[in-house]
Amino acid sequence: MATFDPKQVIVLLDGREINDWSDGSDVINATNQVDAGSMVIGADGRGIFIANPDKSGKLVLKTKQHSADNAFLSKLFNQQKNDIKSYTPVTLVIRDLLNDDVLSATKGYFTTPPTFVRGNGHNAQTWTLVFEQMTMTFEKGVQ
Repeated sequence: MATFDPKQVIVLLDGREINDWSDGSDVINATNQVDAGSMVIGADGRGIFIANPDKSGKLVLKTKQHSADNAFLSKLFNQQKNDIKSYTPVTLVIRDLLNDDVLSATKGYFTTPPTFVRGNGHNAQTWTLVFEQMTMTFEKGVQ
């Protein structure tokens, strides 16, 4: 039986730990932006694999509406939006301390702005960033 503990997953954005998550099973979602390559099949039925050098990635984080993490992300987003010249692209490290999975990414920028939603309940703030390079390493994990 495999083991997982969400409290053992550490997310560092520019060295600052983000950990005040909203509810749900997808509060941290990292994906590659494109496929690793494609196969082209010629008229003779033989194929060639064309590797894609694009190593970019996308990260979606969902934080609690009124958390210190949300305020930190808002400040970074506004810095990028208001003065892109002085904005320093962010770095990312995600570690599953229990299972040894690691994700690292460099040169990150915010894309889709979060929405302003209020009502009779908690509303997660969704932050979307893209990175020039993203690398994921998955391990066997604790059994």
